Amino acid sequence: MKEASKFGLWILELNLIDNYGIIRCAHQTKEMLIAALTLIQTVKSENIIISPVKTSGTIKAIKKHVSSLTKHNQYTKP
Repeated sequence: MKEASKFGLWILELNLIDNYGIIRCAHQTKEMLIAALTLIQTVKSENIIISPVKTSGTIKAIKKHVSSLTKHNQYTKP
């Protein structure tokens, strides 16, 4: 667990209605974080799939991307 503190992990946005979230981390740990997130299979006995869609160097760019996808119902439940 020595490495866990190096992630610099922040959940900036979590929208359970539209099924998306924005996570911030140190750029050096991006690949490790993506790998760790894809290994998560259940939360509170609910089966889930975490699927990273896009990474960006800025929060502004990722929020713009999310905004365009939610307008086109890319993240919404069927």
